[in-house]
Amino acid sequence: MQADYTQLYILLSAVLIVCVDSFSNNNLATNQKHLIIANHKQQHIIRQSTFTHFASTDDTIYTYNNTTTQNRLIVFGLGNVGSLVAERGSSLHQVDKGVPFFEHVYGTTRTTKDIVDGVQSIGFEDYQELKKILPSCTHVLVTIPPLNPSTDINSDNQQYCDPVLNHSNYSIKDILPANTWIGYISSTSVYGNHDGEWVTEESETKCEVGTRAEVYLKAENEWRTATKECDWKLHIFRCAGLYSNNRSALHTILKNGPTADKTEASTTKIGSPTSRIHEEDVCRAVLSAMNYNKSISGGTNLWNLADDEPEVRSKVMAYGAQLLEGANLLPFFAESSSTQTVMNTKTTTKPKQSERSSRRLIDRKRVDAQRMKDLLLPDGKLYPTYREGLTSILDSNRIKWLSDS
Repeated sequence: MQADYTQLYILLSAVLIVCVDSFSNNNLATNQKHLIIANHKQQHIIRQSTFTHFASTDDTIYTYNNTTTQNRLIVFGLGNVGSLVAERGSSLHQVDKGVPFFEHVYGTTRTTKDIVDGVQSIGFEDYQELKKILPSCTHVLVTIPPLNPSTDINSDNQQYCDPVLNHSNYSIKDILPANTWIGYISSTSVYGNHDGEWVTEESETKCEVGTRAEVYLKAENEWRTATKECDWKLHIFRCAGLYSNNRSALHTILKNGPTADKTEASTTKIGSPTSRIHEEDVCRAVLSAMNYNKSISGGTNLWNLADDEPEVRSKVMAYGAQLLEGANLLPFFAESSSTQTVMNTKTTTKPKQSERSSRRLIDRKRVDAQRMKDLLLPDGKLYPTYREGLTSILDSNRIKWLSDS
């Protein structure tokens, strides 16, 4: 009798091992797993995925170690940052697998000019197409600036500052599954004035009422609320001043001359540096965050994106002029004649200062991005200061600028 029990035990154990092994293999072979969880309000579709954090220093091909192979990315807004992330995202590959990290990359546009290699463009107003693809998107990046309801639009249906949350033809909250990765591009302007002190992600937001910074902060809070309601994974990226191969201090000097920053430099308070970051490093940080699966900052992953050396704008412009002069590209503008023209024209009025220019004089702070350095870009930035960034921009544009001069 004892032998019979022993044989039965061995047989049952073998069957159990086979079942467990089969179940595990099926799970590993399933790239996207969905569970329907019913509660007293509604059914939530929960997307399960396995993430392993990895940051690559390669600025063209990124590799990630991830068991999920059917990730899909949609970028709302193919502007400077959006198009860069979408293009780089289409080149992401998984470690040792030779397959794309993103099976498909989409990007919303408002014009036919916003075409990016490897990215399927969809009109922002094409709600029928968006309603089809959004449920399958594992990652959503929002780069479209928020709207000020009192000035930017005239709509009785305006509920949100963020145009993606406030789409007139559908509610994204009803479409995106739980556990979806959400990225929102915001601005360090939400911190307001800190009298030149360093600000971290925990610093108080002091933006003034009625400013664009206040609208960005409202949009951030809208996404926080929606994330809690829908159980998404929210990452907010507060970016310092952005510059790139298409817009920088070098471009400003070439357009307006080496004295373009003279007026501002004379009125800027001494010792009031501002922070900035190259868009390539923004792109790398955002893509790295797409593979970051821990929650910080009370459920919202909040990131300051800035380089390592805040500097007074006039010094940045002076360094840019020095680079252009060394490349025989520094333009000459007859300052005296333009000044004389202004002096002799009674109808000439001083141009209205933009909110951004005014903010440089009032909102004085240094942006600390140590969290980004430690967790998203541990191998370092491509452009740790404005000097490396501007030098790279000159190298990228030198031939074109010489041919145009």
